[in-house]
Amino acid sequence: MKLYLLIFWTLLCVLLCQAVEAQKVLLLQKPGKTQRFFYKVGDEISIRIGIPEFQASGEITYLDDSVFTIDRNFTFALANVLEVDRKRNWFYYSWKKWFLASVLYAGGSMINRTIHDEEPLVDNTIYIVSGSFAVLGVTSYFLRYRKCKTEDNWHLKVLDYDIFKEKKAVDE
Repeated sequence: MKLYLLIFWTLLCVLLCQAVEAQKVLLLQKPGKTQRFFYKVGDEISIRIGIPEFQASGEITYLDDSVFTIDRNFTFALANVLEVDRKRNWFYYSWKKWFLASVLYAGGSMINRTIHDEEPLVDNTIYIVSGSFAVLGVTSYFLRYRKCKTEDNWHLKVLDYDIFKEKKAVDE
């Protein structure tokens, strides 16, 4: 029992005494709204810059006060970014399922009508239901990404918490 208490208090002291490293975070926000999106080094991002017209997507590998690097190849200034594409997870993963549901419903209904010797093999309900699923799939496909444009008042900022750590080190 004493050994467990010794291990517990030792780990607690080590964790409390260890300094926490602050990191830089890229903030995408629209002032006056509650939506905020944070990107840190290692996150996926897709952007479009203006001059020259260029689109890039990939992992953020470096983040500084006014520039960031994607996939260690492309370095961009925050001021040049015109648009950030945000993936909408529900639409991104559902569009294939809507098309699959359309095909499965049509196939299942035709197999059922064949088993029961019903005529015609393809009736009006197959067109209505399968067509509705296909339309939902097309709609979901086009709504997969949200385009956050700077001309629509979206802003990119770098939040740097290292400033507070450096100020504390100077005061000591």
